[in-house]
This record gives sequence, structure tokens and C-alpha cells, in this order.
Amino acid sequence: MGRVLIGHVEQEQTFRAIQEAIQAERPYLRLTRVEVHGPTELAPEEGGMRVFWIYRGRGEVFLPAGYRTQEGDGQPLPGEYQPDPIDPAFADLLQKIRSGLPTVRTEAQIPVHAVLGRWKSEDVFVGDIGGDLWKLEHIARPWADQPETESALAGLFSGYRSAGYSTKQTSDWAPILEGDQLIADSQQTVRVRGDFSCLSMEHTQRPTSHVSAVRRLRYLADTAGGCNPDFDPFRRLPLTWYMTAPGDADDGINWVNSHVVNIPKETSPSHFHPSRPVRGGQLQTEMYLVLDPASYRLNTYGRTASLVVFPDLRDLTRYEQHALSPGTFVYIPPGTGHRGLDVFVNVLTLPGFKPHNEYYIDRDILDQTGGQSPYNQTLLDAKNYDRIEDLLA
Repeated sequence: MGRVLIGHVEQEQTFRAIQEAIQAERPYLRLTRVEVHGPTELAPEEGGMRVFWIYRGRGEVFLPAGYRTQEGDGQPLPGEYQPDPIDPAFADLLQKIRSGLPTVRTEAQIPVHAVLGRWKSEDVFVGDIGGDLWKLEHIARPWADQPETESALAGLFSGYRSAGYSTKQTSDWAPILEGDQLIADSQQTVRVRGDFSCLSMEHTQRPTSHVSAVRRLRYLADTAGGCNPDFDPFRRLPLTWYMTAPGDADDGINWVNSHVVNIPKETSPSHFHPSRPVRGGQLQTEMYLVLDPASYRLNTYGRTASLVVFPDLRDLTRYEQHALSPGTFVYIPPGTGHRGLDVFVNVLTLPGFKPHNEYYIDRDILDQTGGQSPYNQTLLDAKNYDRIEDLLA
């Protein structure tokens, strides 16, 4: 059982401790900070896939004609982007799902509708459905009563990573803001300019990226789930979990996830990621990079952001509560109970949000401490608490 490390991202002692913790558990990763002041090129330091998450400031990125991206399912992309033609086999799956929609079971309706919502016309599909398939995978099968519809839904897992792209028709500079994500690898650098600060992580053994070079929050869909399952959340997924088939038992191609989410205390569950992964593969480590809610005009209603930590799951009377503010950086090792409260945060996980690898402990906190330790009564009052994974999927 490790120790939670917390401090400002620019506080050298804390940052160095987090660097050392990550490299001890994953020697192939390199955690750094990057400052941009004026024109520069972002590139990997050791020939790997390097991700940059902006946490302060703003600037511009140069995007050439021919650049392809899966953005556009949130705010529409500018007019210089042209959606790629949809693959006929993928379109056939979508048509079968649409035709069989009345047979889709109630609990699967939300992710299925989210997938179909990106099908703008018969030959246009825009956006990344990885997060919605992650939700669907958490729902017991069959997802549909009609075998053909069930088969089509399962078929989405094999083709979705190549779907939903749009291609830029002209070359120019585009704005990038706090919360946006940039990726450079051994085959491409990223030209930027402006004044902004990034947290950066490089996978030194992964020479190419499996996602596009830029993910801008404004062009990404809000997807209810996780710590914000409400119908109208701010929860956008610059880098989500990718599965090759329902029930994947290992880590697949993932090595990191990024979810930018506004976490209200009412929907945030106390939980932990086990020290022995449920389906094998790597342990799941979580980090918080706290952002400024004002940057997206989010109203905090005077609430104060914090993180509750349960360092010893055998003794839930022991807990810590840490104040959070923009720039706070938190390292949460596996096997550590935690709950974010009223915080706008980029939640980073290594190797990602592993399916079925989360345990909820609000009932345990209440039962073991008699309510003396903080817990989420709202979730306990929910009728479906015994199926909390479905409620939060």
C-alpha cells in the first residue's frame, strides 16, 4: 500500500516524489513539466509517445491540411474540417443497431443512443465512442433481445477506433486552452506558440500514438458517468480506454487515460482501485491535476474543492481531507480509498480506467464508522445502490 502524494504541480519536492513513484512502478514512463513561451515544437525526449496536458494559460497549435481527428462530437469542428466517409461495414453495424433499437435493454439504452447520436447522416459519423463502449461493456449481456442487434453491438468493438474522423482541408493555427491535450511521438512533433504550462508524460517504449495529436475539450462530447453520472455533466474524455472486444481481460493498447470532469460531491463515490487488478494486467494508479473551473465558466456556487483519502482500507475511521485548488497535483496509489468533492480536475490514470477495477465503499464507511468518517449518503439513498456500478457506468 503506497502513500498519497499531494502538492502544487510546480512544488519541486512533491513533483519529484511523484516522478520517482511513477518511475519505480513503471520504469518506461517519464513524468515532466513543460513551459511554453513563444513559438516552439513539442517532441518526445526519448523517441516515445509523449502526452502534454495544459493546466494553465493558452496558446495556439499549428494544424496542417490533411490532419485527421476524432473531435467534433461536442461543439462542431470549424468549417475547414471535412468528415471522412464512413466505412460501409461500420455503417452496416449502425444500421442494424438503429433498426433493432426497440430491442435494446433499458440499462444499455444510454450508451447505445450516445453511439447513434454521432451518426449525423448516412455517410457521416463524427467522434470517439470508446468511452461509450466502456460503459456498454459494464452492462450485463445480452444488451439486446434480438440476436442480430446484439451481434452488431459487439461488432462495434472491432471497428470503432478507425471511425469518426474528420480531415482538415487547410493549414493554420488553432487555439488551445487549459484542459486540452497534445501528443507528439517519434514520427511527428507538434508546433505551438503562446504562453502555457503543461504536465507531460512519455512512454519511452511506445514510438507512435494511437490517437490524434490534439484533443480540445470544446470539441468533445460530455459523457455522463464515473464521478458525474448526472444527465448534464462536464465530463470529457481526451484519452479514454480502448478495448478490442467486450470483456478484454488485460490492458490492451492503453497506458494512460485522461478524463476532464467536474466532480460534485452529490455524485462522487468513495472508492478504490484494488492492489490486485480484477482482470489481470497492470495495477491502476490515479492522479488528479486540478484545473480552474472559471476557465470553462463553471459555477462553483461558493463550494470548496477537496479530496478525502482513506489510506488504510482496514480502518475506515482513519481519513485525511485535503484542500484542492488549481494547480494541485495528487498521486493516488492502488488500494487507497478516495473521493473528490466539488473539484474540476483532469483525472489521469495509469494504464487507464480498467473495466470492473473499481470498488465502492460508502456503505462500508457508514457501517464501520457509524457515519463518523465522510461518506456519500446521496448514493446510499439511491434505489439502485446494490447495482452502483450500473448507476455510475
